[in-house]
Amino acid sequence: MTSPESGCFHEVFPLETDILSDQLVFLLGPHRSGTTYLHQVLADTGAFDYISYYDIAEFPRLLSNHESGLSAESIRRLQQEIDHFGETRGFDQVPIGPLQAEEYGYLLSRSPFNIHNLDPISNTDFEPLKSLCSIKRRISSYSKPLLLKNPNDFYDGFVRISQTFPLCRFIFIHRHPLHVFNSQIRVWRNLLEKRNPWFAKIDNTYAKIQDNPTMLMASKISILSGRGLLRVMDTLCKAYSFYLEQHSLLRNRSVSVRYEDLCMAPFETLHRIEDKLKLTLPFGLLKTRPSPRETPILPEVESVYLENAYRLYPYLEHLNYSLPPVEKNHHRGSDA
Repeated sequence: MTSPESGCFHEVFPLETDILSDQLVFLLGPHRSGTTYLHQVLADTGAFDYISYYDIAEFPRLLSNHESGLSAESIRRLQQEIDHFGETRGFDQVPIGPLQAEEYGYLLSRSPFNIHNLDPISNTDFEPLKSLCSIKRRISSYSKPLLLKNPNDFYDGFVRISQTFPLCRFIFIHRHPLHVFNSQIRVWRNLLEKRNPWFAKIDNTYAKIQDNPTMLMASKISILSGRGLLRVMDTLCKAYSFYLEQHSLLRNRSVSVRYEDLCMAPFETLHRIEDKLKLTLPFGLLKTRPSPRETPILPEVESVYLENAYRLYPYLEHLNYSLPPVEKNHHRGSDA
């Protein structure tokens, strides 16, 4: 899959000037914080239009497929290709498929696999996303909000999103930083130790690294060494500080929830999202109740976390987290 260059799409897909930014709902949180589960839960309610793997893979042909009646055939072809990748993403149990809710970030320039080497981490060019939103509005229902998920844009970018789409709304999802850190390291290791065919298909940066032994070795050193662990931790600390500094700008059009609460009280958590963002969600379609990921904490991860815990105190306090996670802590996060 080739990431589009933003400058070339206006000729093929002219942007509509009436994109309704008040119909856009951005779901943001650091990688491995529960964004994928909440994304799919909200998509499954039927209350949202959303970006699918098909929309990303077929972006250059999305409108022509719709107008020519070729969408079903394209989806069938993608399914045949995906069948060779397995039933899940490989590094977790999340299923994959052409109509599975997917991150819009794969359409943009900032790769999730390379976030620790980016400054800024979040996207600065949203023209391809504007085009995709325009196309989705033309081929889908205008009556449904368009749900947009991309963890990259949590770290230092949600203010730029707010400026680009002035009337959009935000859902922030949080998870205890130790579990986020631990899960990120485990996933990066998994992806580096063995080529993941699905991820190589959807993330160009990852595919290039896997195809280049020198880049692959450098990435392993960059992410998996002691210095690499510190870099990942530093990225998270800076992201949490950015959130605390900037979230109040969006207070009237955002809601913050915790993954732990989504697991313990899913309906209550979804009701909070519904009430704060003035949405209507049919919860009867909630298919599964999430279970907290009880993944053992890596000793080296715990060590780096404790060394940097002082940087996390304001964030932990804001979200009612204890320094070591208390798994049965039922306190809700702030409505920030």
